[in-house]
Order: sequence, then structure tokens, then C-alpha cells
Amino acid sequence: MAKKKRNKPSPRAPGLSLKLSQQQLDRNYVVAKKILRHFDLEPELLDVFTKKQKQRLFSITYDLPSVKAEIENTVPRQYMKTIQADMFKYMKSKFFGKPENQLTYMELAVHGLAFISSLSYYVREGVIFDDTPQEATAKMIFDKLDEFEIYDNGFYSVFTYIRFLTKSYSKINFRLYGFNYIWDVYTKSDGYPTKKLKILLTVHDCESKFFIQNNIGRKAFRLIVTADGIESEPSPVTIKRNQIFPNAAESEMLNLYMQSHVLQRFKERMDLFEPVMQNFLIQYVFTKNMDVITIGKQNLLACMIIEDIPVGYFSFFIQGNDIVINTFLPIASDNTPEGRKLHSLLSLGKEDLIFLGMDKISFYAKVDFEQIPMLKQALIDSNIWQTKQMLEKMLYRDAGESKLLIDPNKTMFVKTFFDKVELHRDVTEL
Repeated sequence: MAKKKRNKPSPRAPGLSLKLSQQQLDRNYVVAKKILRHFDLEPELLDVFTKKQKQRLFSITYDLPSVKAEIENTVPRQYMKTIQADMFKYMKSKFFGKPENQLTYMELAVHGLAFISSLSYYVREGVIFDDTPQEATAKMIFDKLDEFEIYDNGFYSVFTYIRFLTKSYSKINFRLYGFNYIWDVYTKSDGYPTKKLKILLTVHDCESKFFIQNNIGRKAFRLIVTADGIESEPSPVTIKRNQIFPNAAESEMLNLYMQSHVLQRFKERMDLFEPVMQNFLIQYVFTKNMDVITIGKQNLLACMIIEDIPVGYFSFFIQGNDIVINTFLPIASDNTPEGRKLHSLLSLGKEDLIFLGMDKISFYAKVDFEQIPMLKQALIDSNIWQTKQMLEKMLYRDAGESKLLIDPNKTMFVKTFFDKVELHRDVTEL
């Protein structure tokens, strides 16, 4: 008696699970249509596939992304949980590609890439589409989808956000966090292979050095660029020596160090921002947006957080191959280009600056300058007004919301001060 011929089962793509509910299959189908729109393909192309082909194509999902320490027991558990929660919130609310396609990063990571991998697998292996009317459609979609581009660059926005989160928890004088990432392929407990995006948090303990200036010794901490998903190894922050000494060779570099005093002054004077944002900004300034300016015989490092507009300046001294940053100057200080102009316009002293609170950036958000024309004009003429406008752009989505932080009592306090200044000026002129 001849043996009954059995059909050879089709190989299954990585991550394939035939246990998905109809709701999950429908979800994968919806996301697949969004993927086609992203690549300028008609979503209706999916409708040409048979029921069995669709089951194969849409029976794949990847696991949710995760956040772990690259080396166990090096990152506080609460940090990992919070960073993962914030990452999930971002990935579920931000869109990959054109916003009108409504394809979130979470959909792309869990459903979209699984669909692309499934289709690619079946086309490359010559499974389920061969010798069917749908073969040409499947190959046409396959040729258009750029799987590797998405894996390499598709999540750049997500990584930029995670970079912000890790730097927010980093402290220059204690411990710095960064991250690497992998697309982890593994087998689940049910025997099916799957894949997920895994964020691996890295840790770099601070490096310190002892410096003596004016017979006073203080410790300073080296500025480090941590791993950020692209650069796997931390590297020290440097600045070209010829930015300060024009005759120096192009290849000569100076290492940057910062005293704890700077961090305290930065915290006091950048009081409009929460501590986590302060942590991020002080690292951003020295790794992404650093510039040397000269005022008189003194060099300063401009603190520019966006648009090349300063919010303050760092003073420093040089010893050997090291720059040591020793304080943070508010933009209204008479030791800065803008502050020196402001003081000449208003005849302000250092004590007046502190008395009014102009050494803190919250001053520029709390005061209604429309009630103090004399001060507003001086801020415009000294180029500090552009800093106020830049801060508003950072803090508010539209100009109308800028009124939310205005403090009537603070405004009246400052107005009274400048009314007296203006009265004194008028009397003197008489």
C-alpha cells in the first residue's frame, strides 16, 4: 500500500506565532498599511493576497522594547523603570515619517518591522508567493521597502530622546549615563523566535583632578561624552587650543574640567529649569554648542542652548593642556559682552543686579517688561532681549502662554526700582 503523500509545511519566518488573536492580526494589518503609505505605496495592495498569505504575513509581532543596564547592578532600578516608561510614552505618541500616516515608533518597532521582515523572508526564500498571481505584487512591495535603512536610522529620533533622558540623570561630579542599543533576537518560552529593541544603559564614573590657582587648591571634574547609541565608547570633551591661542597648531587640544562651584552657580542662575534639565543643558553646551568669545583681555565660553544665543558665560583658566571652568556668569553680569552694555545704559552695579534678581534667568520670564519701557529698551539695545525671546520659545508653544509665569508682584518691584532710576536721571538732567 502506497504511503499517503504529505504536504511539506512552509517554513515560518523569524518571530512567527500562529497563536495571535484576530484582534492582533487586524492590528498588524493596519500597521502594515501604514508602512506601505510611508514608502509611497497604495495600502490596497495588501488586499490582493489570499487569506492564507495574509495569515502568514501578519502573524508576526516583535516584543516590546526594553531598557536594561549593560552591566548588571550598575544602574539604579528606578532609573531604568523611569527611562523605559518615558521611552514608551514617547514611542506611542511620536510618529515615524510623515505625521499624516499616523505610524508611531512603537507600532514600527513591534508590528511594522515584523511585517517587513516577514514579507522579506517569504520573498527571498520563495515561500507562499511562488507561482501565484500575488507573486509580482509581493516582489514589488519587497523592492520598495528599505528594511535595513529603518533598522539603522529609523529610530534616530527615539535615540535622541533617550540621549536626553540619560544625560538628565547624569551628574558631572558623580556619575554619567549613556546607552547602546541592539536588536535582540531570541527564542521565547513557547519555542518561537522573536526580536526586540533593547536599550542598554552604560555607566561612566566621574574623573577628577586637583588644580591650584592663586595658592588655592580645588578639585575639578573632567567632562566626558558618554555612549549615545552611535558612539559605543565614552570620550573626553576637548577644545582646540587655537580657539584660544590663535598661533597654536590645529592638532593641539585642551581637556575640559569643571569645578563643583560652577555646577552650584549654574543651578542657582538657571533656576527656570528643573534639575534634570539643568543636568542635560550643562552637558549639551560643552558637547554640541560651544563657542569662545573675547571681552577685553578675557576669554569666556558662551553658554548657548539653542540658536547660538547665549544665556550666560563660563569663565576659565588654563594649566598645561587643561581648561578649568571656575564659574558661571549670568548674561547680565558686567563681565559679559551683553551685560557690560546693559550696565552702561542703566548705570547698574553688581549689587543692583542681585537685588533685582537679574542674575537668574527666571527674571526674564516673571517680569512684564511692557510696563517698564526703560528696561525693555535697554535689554533690546544690549542684545539680552533675544535671550528672553529664545527662552520663551523653549518654554512655551505659543506667544500667548508666555504670560503664564509673569509675577505681578515681581513686576511691580522692578518697575518701582526703575521708576526711581528714571526720576533720578530726570532730576540730574535738570
